[in-house]
Amino acid sequence: MALIEATPDAVFFKDGDGRWLFTNEPAKQLFQLYNLPWEGKTEMELADLQPAFRAAHEECLASDEETWQRGHLLVGEEVIVGEDNRSKIIETHKVPMFGKDGRRQGLAIIARDITEQKAEHARLQQMALYDSLSGLANRRLLESHLEQSMARAQRSQKLLAVCLLDLDNFKPVNDTCGHDAGDEVLVEIGKRLEEVVRKADFVARWGGDEFVLLIEDLTNLLGLSQVLSKVGKTITAPIQLSGGQTVQVGASMGVCIYPFGEEETCAPLLRQADQALYESKAHKTDRKRFWVLSGEDARKRVQTPAQRHMDEGRVEVWYQPILDYRSRQIVGMEALARMRDEDGRLIAPGEFLPQLAAPDIFFLSCQVLLQTVTDLAVLDAQREDALALWVSVNVDPSSLDIHYVNFLQEVLSQGVVDPARITLEILEGANFLERNATLEVLQSLKSLGVRLALDDVGSAYSSLLRLKDLPVDEIKLDQSFIRTLGERPQDLHFVAAIQDLASGLGVDLVVEGVETDDILDAMIVMDVGLLQGYGIARPMPIGELSDFLSHPPIESRPHPTCLLGLYAAHLIRHNTLKKAIRQNPTLVNRAILADASSCPISGHLRRLGFKEDSTLDNLHREYHRAIAVADDLFIPSRRNNGWQGVERATDNLLEAILAERMVILLEASQQ
Repeated sequence: MALIEATPDAVFFKDGDGRWLFTNEPAKQLFQLYNLPWEGKTEMELADLQPAFRAAHEECLASDEETWQRGHLLVGEEVIVGEDNRSKIIETHKVPMFGKDGRRQGLAIIARDITEQKAEHARLQQMALYDSLSGLANRRLLESHLEQSMARAQRSQKLLAVCLLDLDNFKPVNDTCGHDAGDEVLVEIGKRLEEVVRKADFVARWGGDEFVLLIEDLTNLLGLSQVLSKVGKTITAPIQLSGGQTVQVGASMGVCIYPFGEEETCAPLLRQADQALYESKAHKTDRKRFWVLSGEDARKRVQTPAQRHMDEGRVEVWYQPILDYRSRQIVGMEALARMRDEDGRLIAPGEFLPQLAAPDIFFLSCQVLLQTVTDLAVLDAQREDALALWVSVNVDPSSLDIHYVNFLQEVLSQGVVDPARITLEILEGANFLERNATLEVLQSLKSLGVRLALDDVGSAYSSLLRLKDLPVDEIKLDQSFIRTLGERPQDLHFVAAIQDLASGLGVDLVVEGVETDDILDAMIVMDVGLLQGYGIARPMPIGELSDFLSHPPIESRPHPTCLLGLYAAHLIRHNTLKKAIRQNPTLVNRAILADASSCPISGHLRRLGFKEDSTLDNLHREYHRAIAVADDLFIPSRRNNGWQGVERATDNLLEAILAERMVILLEASQQ
């Protein structure tokens, strides 16, 4: 009984007739039972004593009866409105008790106030479905609403307009007035759009300075023109900022009409609206109106150089090898698109991709995949007894839809290569990964037997959150973390974290950006299995790849071979020691830990030319002495007084390694 009184939950016991027999203190507080003769009373008798709680007692009575009827545990929610007219949401667990003859004997009830949890859930739902800046619906809510709008259009036999709007002259506002002013403009435009459209219409923020309007219940395009005319006027009206400035922006819009086409899902509609938006922006100086209908052929657009190169067949596929350092073999490669201009100059993706529209990028993805499959078959024929390489192909997220699935199925049906040797790389920061249709498309691709990889992991936090839900086989660490390791070796902590993430998820990890021998050494020391970068091989055409594969990619030698590798070796060893102590401190032998000479780092120091009593050697010994004298090894953390000395010692050693490395680099630069 003392345990029941001590619990923070309200506990009730009733007899078979529903009369209250026992309540603990939280139950008395919940129903304000003080100074009331509640014992032996039914719910309705208590309702007569507490008129303010009548509705709550009536709801309890109904719930009790439902519990009796079901004959087992019933979990539910009830609302209690107190004397102060404030509502509380109560979660109840009710268990009925019966005698051997089946008669009702009692009812045990545990109740908990979940009002705050419900409010927090509502707040989180608001964050999940609405844009935090403008308060408008976000992409997730838009997709859900668009599906409903499409269904209504089908039932009513009326038209739905999907309008993708982009603000013109918005960047100068950010540049001249600041980002806060830009945010004010976005909020004001959002308010204006909600005010100007009809009640049946829908407004969402697509991202950046883009918005989406769903205009429903249209019988013809004249009605749409009237609505969009009002939209254009309200957007271009001057905006007074809180700082006193007045700014003005314009708009470009692409419009797709449903159900004029054969689209049955949201993605094609939004993509067609995006293509129409591209047309509108391309003709800003000579367009008749700010919006363009999808498929509208107002005038022929001048081709960009990249589009012209594609039409002329100037696309090439180059390959960058991927090393498995454990086997010291090249096991795969990444296919990379290149273009060559009329003068023979090779054009990198950073230059030609911005010149391509979404349809061009889709065509480019397909073209690269086709060439890759052909080249892979040629490479197999040249190397009959060699390891069968796998190849990864970049696919723009905007191209991933049912059309790409059908294209891939057609390519694989020819049986030229095993589908398991093809990996499709999808950019992590892509909005595609946040859409509801993501899993369906990815599962369709997986069903064809190919592997899926998430590229540039670490560049976008939102997709990391969804990684556990995505059916990927591989993740590729964003190379910006690797290329700068020479200047920011502390980023090795992030590399180690991604290693643990990949291991926990059971997926392969490929590290890109291994551009130098020092970074390659550090990655090998950290036991990163799959490596890619200039430190191993540069991208090359298929003609050079076969010759490259006939030579060992790296020589066999002990690691670490440099101070960056030594930094990584100590970092990994220190972190491994902390994990081991946390998991099972009884296995820790202080006598062995106190002996620095038994540590592999001592051998690494000698091999790298650092003798006994050198600065690094002495700091390494101090590190081991700090472990031996630590008061408490059971909870190794910086907050643990016994472990603080160990952390200071490891920081001193790592800083000294970096200082020594800087001296060596400086001397090398002066030679």
